[in-house]
Amino acid sequence: MSAQGTGPHPVHSDTGLAHGTMSQLDVMAQSVAGIAPSAAMATTPALIALYAGQGAWLSYVAATVVVILVGLVATQFGRRFASSGSLYSYVARGLGPGGAFAAGWGLVIGYAFIAMIGVIGTGIYFGSFLTLLGLPVGGTLAVCIILAVAAVGAAAFAIIGIKISTRVGLVLEIVSVAAILLVLIAVLVGSGARGTTTPFDLSTLSFDGVAFGIVLGVLGFVGFESAASLGAEARNPHRAIPRAVLGSAVLVGILYVFAAYTLVRGFGDPNALSSSTAPISDLAGQYGLGGVSWIVDLGITASFFAVTIACINASSRILYTMGEEDILPRALGRAHSTYKTPHVAIGLIAPVVLVVPIILVVSGMTPLNVITYTGTIGTFGYMLAYVLMAVALPFFLRKRDEFNPLSAVLAVVVVAALLYVFYKNVIPVPEYPLNLMPWIFLGLVVLGLAWYAVARARRPQLVEEVGSFEEEPVPPHARHRHRSPSSGGPAASAEPTSSPPPERTRSDRPQENPHEKQ
Repeated sequence: MSAQGTGPHPVHSDTGLAHGTMSQLDVMAQSVAGIAPSAAMATTPALIALYAGQGAWLSYVAATVVVILVGLVATQFGRRFASSGSLYSYVARGLGPGGAFAAGWGLVIGYAFIAMIGVIGTGIYFGSFLTLLGLPVGGTLAVCIILAVAAVGAAAFAIIGIKISTRVGLVLEIVSVAAILLVLIAVLVGSGARGTTTPFDLSTLSFDGVAFGIVLGVLGFVGFESAASLGAEARNPHRAIPRAVLGSAVLVGILYVFAAYTLVRGFGDPNALSSSTAPISDLAGQYGLGGVSWIVDLGITASFFAVTIACINASSRILYTMGEEDILPRALGRAHSTYKTPHVAIGLIAPVVLVVPIILVVSGMTPLNVITYTGTIGTFGYMLAYVLMAVALPFFLRKRDEFNPLSAVLAVVVVAALLYVFYKNVIPVPEYPLNLMPWIFLGLVVLGLAWYAVARARRPQLVEEVGSFEEEPVPPHARHRHRSPSSGGPAASAEPTSSPPPERTRSDRPQENPHEKQ
């Protein structure tokens, strides 16, 4: 059906990507790597404790609930619709082409800037690892070389195959989480009675502090929806993708709550935790595990590298789908004939992921500041896509004659929660240069929307293609079924008029297939 519900148009199935190659584990690995949980476990609890104090774990509990609600919105789409376009394609079926482009462009911005964090984080922690080995890395040139190796390596994994890249990301994330859990469990066992009740002593908590901690906690989950970009490659995508999205949110939420609780308990004082620049390594030294600090650094390096791969994978598939549907240059819609990956889109996004961090580092900006600034812009991109997806849900279900009041309530709650997260990021106005980040993001959004406006003016027919690529179409389950012959009514009078037409087969398409060109 039309993205705007105005009339039917052909539904296409992608032919360029590696269909049916991704198992449930592989799909789950994409979402987990997209979050980079071990990198967040090692860094964000200390920041949240600065505001929420001993209630940092409580902020994470609430943040997990918010993210699960966002995940429930995504699963409402995922059970009915699958495409490599991820949230871009979801929103197209609810809000039409304009909303779809805004959501897709927002996600591309989000993935690109979080991939930059992955590159910078890889540089920081791999440099620390080399220093522990007696090979100190000093100078801007050395740092830029590490950044280049990280970005090029991540792009190479993304090109040679989605299955390989997601499994590499999964292995790296398992190694990094295991290294951090080793330290946290040692702290939990070795701390004894010291600090046992501190995390649960809520008598001095500030509501505003915990609330702002929720904002920071939610930001630690962005990327959990990235499994939705594997709609063309997952086996049984209508089951695998919803499980991966919700499963990753629950799993990572448990890890975050455990990390926040244990770190506060281990330091015994939230202020001591907040003042630590490397809390996991500091605790390892305090509890007799100083000899494994290099494992922790290597594990966090692996996590940052894994998130770079995952973000390149997800963003390239959104660009690829936009290229297939002619909303972006058609060349982006080409897939490698051997590897079955969107190599052109990867070739576009990877240099951006590398060049921006290098320019910022060369200009004299510290790596931690680069992470702060790029992370802020990237998070705005995710928030835009999440909000548009939630707004689109009731319209999507209504077009399928599957609307129910609970879906509308869910959408309203999610939109309200995400708008609050955004509000707390910009009000009160942060100090310079963080106050520029919303405007830089807005400028990037306007740039994308200007492209869309020009493309639509030149080719009005492109609106019929937006959201048209779908895998294994699921017909609407109307509330009013066919009447039985004995009812005396017409057999098909209750069927919705906006049901999608049958999927167009390969034999119905033009003979030239641009997706298999190299």
